[in-house]
Amino acid sequence: MTLRAKLILMALLEIILTVSIVGAVIYHESRKEIEILARDLIRARTEFAYALCERYDEQHHQATRELKDEIHKVRIAADGYIAVIQNAPAEQKGVLVIHPIDEGRNINTPEFPHIQEIIQSIDAAGQSDRYAGYKDFIQTTEARGRQGEKKIGYYMYYKPWDWILLSTAYESDIFGRADAVKGRTIVAIAFIGLAAIFLMTLSIRKMFGPLRQLTELTHKVAEGNLDASIVVESKDEIGALARSFNFMLRSIKQNLRISQEFDIARRMQSEMLPKTAPQIPGLRIEACSLPATEVGGDFYDFLPLDGNRLGIVIGDVSGKGVSGAMVMTGALSAIRFAAEENQTTNEILQRSNRRLVNDIQVNMFVAVFCGILDLEKNVLYYSNAGQTMPMLCRQGRVSFLPQSENGDRFPLGIRPQVKFEQMQIALQPGDLLVFYTDGIVDMVNGAVEPFGFERLQESIQKHANSSLHDLPQRLIADAETYTGVKDHIDDLTLMVVKVDELNAPVNSETMVSDKAIQDNETPGEVRLSLPSCLGYERMAMDAAAAMARMMGFSAARIEDLRTAVSETCINAIEHGNKLNAASRVDVLIRSNPQALTVQVFDNGPGFASAAHAVPQLEKKIRGEDDPRGWGLFLVEKLVDQIEFKTMPKLGHVTTLMMKLA
Repeated sequence: MTLRAKLILMALLEIILTVSIVGAVIYHESRKEIEILARDLIRARTEFAYALCERYDEQHHQATRELKDEIHKVRIAADGYIAVIQNAPAEQKGVLVIHPIDEGRNINTPEFPHIQEIIQSIDAAGQSDRYAGYKDFIQTTEARGRQGEKKIGYYMYYKPWDWILLSTAYESDIFGRADAVKGRTIVAIAFIGLAAIFLMTLSIRKMFGPLRQLTELTHKVAEGNLDASIVVESKDEIGALARSFNFMLRSIKQNLRISQEFDIARRMQSEMLPKTAPQIPGLRIEACSLPATEVGGDFYDFLPLDGNRLGIVIGDVSGKGVSGAMVMTGALSAIRFAAEENQTTNEILQRSNRRLVNDIQVNMFVAVFCGILDLEKNVLYYSNAGQTMPMLCRQGRVSFLPQSENGDRFPLGIRPQVKFEQMQIALQPGDLLVFYTDGIVDMVNGAVEPFGFERLQESIQKHANSSLHDLPQRLIADAETYTGVKDHIDDLTLMVVKVDELNAPVNSETMVSDKAIQDNETPGEVRLSLPSCLGYERMAMDAAAAMARMMGFSAARIEDLRTAVSETCINAIEHGNKLNAASRVDVLIRSNPQALTVQVFDNGPGFASAAHAVPQLEKKIRGEDDPRGWGLFLVEKLVDQIEFKTMPKLGHVTTLMMKLA
């Protein structure tokens, strides 16, 4: 067989194989995409029915015929619909409240095992409102001749009326379109393949030249010459192969460059971070840092100072990867340099900020906690620049270190002029200090519920008497157990300091009292001025949450407050100030014995004037409306009171109020 015939045969086999693979991939992907869209649509229909129930409950306090008619109208694919099943009282459990043909029938029977499983799942979950899930099953009864067909279902529990909202659709109705796409795709690819064979037969001789060049080029690449390339003139398969080969060489060079940059960043980070904790009589120190990517943005350091003092630094850079590592090394260098010339923690942070504000990229910042352990006075001096507040475990009780009420709390690199306050606390034998970045408290479980500060406090209390060497890993293990995953999306850094013995008693009159640690609930006022850049809303969110914790709000209410403040600030940044970094979003947080109030000021004309409008779910699903726009609608559900005003000279003001039950 001639080489020409071999090439034609090879091309024919390749095209047949390509047609088969591409057809199979397209069919598989189309089925997968359609299934995803179908499941989203079924879930959206169920959520739409839930929203209808809420609306009628608010307006009529009962299910009306009009509500049932509206739910009856909802259709999914050809024969899909929404059924409503009663779940209480016991004698009514399983009765169809709304159904196209079987309304009033009790289907909580072995004939409908999927219904029994749904009811059991909801009951096992404590019949909690909005409890939901997917449930696929086989149609067991005669229904338009479709008995035995598979159906896709999604259910949601409406607690006020003890209703189970169940949306279902036949799988065959959904995937019929994918089968049609498969047939058309195969025909189209086959036609293109035949045309390619014909054209290849006519131009086979022109292929030999590029093939020889490609062969020579592979030998050069094998010898390490990545600068070589092949000149591409033809537009056939060989030309495409040559272009792909050139692209592959460029990609290899790019990946090698990126890999080298990562290696440099890793070495920089490795060289900057301490290899071991300092050995100090009377103290035991352990630290652990786990980057989420190849190069993380978290860091910590120990600063040997004069006069038997040890500086402790823990921080988090807003960026990750190579840029985050560069900022991290710059921040550590600035802090170390500042520590050589300054005696207090606030001076160290202020000096570091003046250097970083001109060096780091726009929209990047460094959150840092800086502490000084004075082993002669047995005191911890500290200042905080936007970092999570460390915790103190004393005599079995875990609490936050007292926070500054007067100084700034901005991360480093945001404002050129900041004034931090230095706090201090007397140390006692047996004290356990835990320093950490926000990565551990922000880890979430499958329900998107964060591990949070309260669970971290419980974990510290549980392991306080464990081996200090293993303590950071034990705390991380508790967070991973809660979330159910070991892969974390943010860096995890912890440092623990155990005070075994002290040098001499300290004048307690100059120290912060234990009561200030354990009962830091004095009503007060916090003011923040944030640039209109996304990400800064976290500062307002954390400040409001800290105030709520001091007032005694429950963990659930604090999470609601965090979400409400975050959404309100994002609206002010995006819609009020139009993401103009020069415009400020001012936040005023006030507390009194009965409630906590948060006011968010922006320069907009009143973006929230339509905040009371209920988002149109149907339009959002069809793509006729912006898929966003849920923020203020959600905020209204999370707080006790919300008010919108446009005030002369102050701009637009959104006021949130949450009562202390």
